[in-house]
Amino acid sequence: MTSANTKIPKRKSRRLSNPLLALLLLAIPGIARGQVRVWQGTLQLPVYEEGAPDPNPPFDEYATNRFSYPYTLRTELTGQRAPHDLRAIFLENEYLKCSVLPDIGGHVYTCIDKISGQPMFYANPSIKKAKIGYRGAWAAFGVEFNFPVSHNWVSMSPVDFAYKANGDGSASITVGNTDRVYGMQWAVELTLRPGSTVLEQRITLSNRSDVRHRFYWWNNAAAQAWDDSRIEYPMRFAAAHGFAEVQTWPVNTEGKDLSVIRNQTNTGTVHFADYTEVPATKIWSWGVDADGLDWRNALSDNNSAYVEIQAGLFRNQETYAFLEPRQILGFTEYWMPAREIEGISRANLAGVIHLERKDGKLHAALNVNRKIADATLRILDGKDSVLHERANLSPEKTWKKEINIADENQKYIFELRDGSDAILLRQTEGQYDWQPVSEIKVGPQPSYAIPQESDRNADDWLQFGINAELNGELLIAANSYQTALEKFPNSLELRKASGRLLAGLQRYQEAVGQLSAAHARNTTDTEISYYLVRSLNPGTCESRRN
Repeated sequence: MTSANTKIPKRKSRRLSNPLLALLLLAIPGIARGQVRVWQGTLQLPVYEEGAPDPNPPFDEYATNRFSYPYTLRTELTGQRAPHDLRAIFLENEYLKCSVLPDIGGHVYTCIDKISGQPMFYANPSIKKAKIGYRGAWAAFGVEFNFPVSHNWVSMSPVDFAYKANGDGSASITVGNTDRVYGMQWAVELTLRPGSTVLEQRITLSNRSDVRHRFYWWNNAAAQAWDDSRIEYPMRFAAAHGFAEVQTWPVNTEGKDLSVIRNQTNTGTVHFADYTEVPATKIWSWGVDADGLDWRNALSDNNSAYVEIQAGLFRNQETYAFLEPRQILGFTEYWMPAREIEGISRANLAGVIHLERKDGKLHAALNVNRKIADATLRILDGKDSVLHERANLSPEKTWKKEINIADENQKYIFELRDGSDAILLRQTEGQYDWQPVSEIKVGPQPSYAIPQESDRNADDWLQFGINAELNGELLIAANSYQTALEKFPNSLELRKASGRLLAGLQRYQEAVGQLSAAHARNTTDTEISYYLVRSLNPGTCESRRN
């Protein structure tokens, strides 16, 4: 896809009307310049109570839909609201003040941009629950961390946490959990640095077990929206759920501007990550039809709306992969506020630039994320400079310029350089990275449909089984491999897949039979050897793990 790895929902600039948010700003004396503080406190919020949980949750292998064993199901939701004193960890520097709720999934509750006074994330004034999560209860607010499944098992439960001041003057909060279904672990370290408007989010995902497990990672941030909000997604194309269809963005092939709720406004939240680490970005909304308006009431007490800014490791939210035994993945995502730039063309850790043509002029607006002394700002008409100036930039002040457009067909280029003339940010009008436009096919996307059983070849059966494993349907996968081997007994890949899965299901005797036959065919396949040894010596492996 042609895309940039940033996105911004635009929000109306208005006074804070929520006393809880105002309290966050007034709770402690002003932060001295260059100082970052982290501390534990209390945040009082109304929370909707739940009835007794269901102690008989579905098993992974036997579930036909979502499963949660050994976690209880939380589906007995009530309309009873009561104030709760929630444990909160606060993180603050000159520009941002953030709060994290370790007893509600480790969510970031909000992060206040102290320059504009606006919250970067949706600070829902009450924790109002609906049956959306994997276990049932789920609430919309802040930033949710999803691993290894969507709206995960502990999204509304206490998680591990720690906080610290770092030797370089920064401070961090770490939240995480080891799930009880697969035994996989996630940790998110949230860091503020002195003099920076960027909230850093360092993620570590770990498979602590001796067998592979399915997983994905989707970072899910809610940002409040109004009827006059607009989505700024700097790209030309967007894909629907499951990558089933690609449409032009923001105006689709039917002429409908999908980004518009009403009008452009002037504050927002930006997500940034290295494309090679986090390639997928997504905007999701309930919409404004009758059903969408009902969800506003179901998830809030003030009829507030929000959009979800999401980012993931795979190209769409339906895609899972396998985390191999003892494998660890680490990557970083970033959040930053934007203000008074009326859109977004490109963002990175230096800042956010917006270029737009209006009334025969090119309008350029820039937010920087830290002070940049003796910066050079240029706008180029091809190779010639039509604007060249030096300035001391800071987050407190938005840099804006207008230039007359001499040639409507010419693409203008913006450059930001630091005092040593190194390029910090560069954007050509309407130009985005990665896949060329000529390679994009708009409309329904081709996909391979696995044939009916009677028409499947060995590869079809293998793909069917892998898909079942990735969907958590482990017994369906095991049975499909067995059926396939009756038809294709000489398939090495089917035998390997069957043995590997049986080892993971602790059906060791069956696993040894399949893996021994596979090993006899290929003694150099280290994965076959690994699972064969594990199946022959299950007690040793379990002892080492425990």
